[in-house]
Amino acid sequence: MGEVRVGVIGVGGHGRGRHLIPLTRTPGARVVAVCDTNPATLESVCREFHVAGYMDFKEMIEREGLEAVSIATPSGLHHRIAVECLRRGVHALVDKPLGASLQEVAEVVRAAKQANKVLMVGFWSRFSPALRYGVELYESGTLGEPYYAYGYLVRRRGIPGKPTFIDKELSGGKGVLLDIGCYMLDNILALTGFRRPVSACGAVYTKFGKDPEEIKFNWGWWDPARFELEDFAAGFVRFDNGMTLTIETAWAANVSHRGEVGRLRVLGEKGGIEAEGHEALQEIGFYSRTKSFLTDTKPLLPNADLSFEMTKAFIRSIQEGTEPPVTGWQSVILHAIMDAIYESASAGREVRINLPEI
Repeated sequence: MGEVRVGVIGVGGHGRGRHLIPLTRTPGARVVAVCDTNPATLESVCREFHVAGYMDFKEMIEREGLEAVSIATPSGLHHRIAVECLRRGVHALVDKPLGASLQEVAEVVRAAKQANKVLMVGFWSRFSPALRYGVELYESGTLGEPYYAYGYLVRRRGIPGKPTFIDKELSGGKGVLLDIGCYMLDNILALTGFRRPVSACGAVYTKFGKDPEEIKFNWGWWDPARFELEDFAAGFVRFDNGMTLTIETAWAANVSHRGEVGRLRVLGEKGGIEAEGHEALQEIGFYSRTKSFLTDTKPLLPNADLSFEMTKAFIRSIQEGTEPPVTGWQSVILHAIMDAIYESASAGREVRINLPEI
């Protein structure tokens, strides 16, 4: 198969850095056009990368004969744009999260199935060498059956001030759990085989975003009187094999560490994994035993450009006709859990999880 004609929808910070630039370096990909609703951003990117520019992604697809798109718009727009692109017969790499709810995600996955097109979710964090080492431990049976997992992704202060993150329509109407908590939850699910969740309970809090004094410590400005999203979330999840999972995530919390810290633990019957990083894991260890000794194993991890590895995997899936490494069904499981945590927080009780038919 020849080069895949690709267009990038949304070329702001993430779109430019994590999608457009890696795609221009990806073997087998030819970026021919970009789309953005900000005229200044669009003009600047078109001039820098020598590509055609559009403010309407549907016009871009039709006029440029695109075979694939990379979607990096605000989260609240992912679902609508992805469904439209897939229905037009275009493969889609969609930045995380795939949608704002389980219902939206399921609609995107169904659209990909009906169109018989590649749908890959842009969790660049999945290409972390540390995570890949942990997945290898699980898939080889070295870890044994996982029975408990814990994930923590917390910023001391880091409420994003941009409307794309905190405007209810642009963000998808949800806060930190949807924005960064999804990274840690996805990491854990990848390390434990994306088992079927059966129930969840959780709580969400808004403790910092409504305080005008907090703005001075954070990333940009917002109107505290109109801040309606959660800045802290915690959840507890049960799976069909008896495994349980605890997750804790915050845009702001009175913790000791500076900046954003991610920590993860997975306990298996034959060993345990502990890892640290941010959205993407950077360090990992495996803790087990021999017949007579306890053992600690630290792998020698290579350097990797995670976004580049992501775009390479997407183009390779298109060219080879294979399933991408980050699938839509995995996001169905992810969002079923997140929706259940939000529902439990509202209802004040544990919530059963029913996965939709795709």
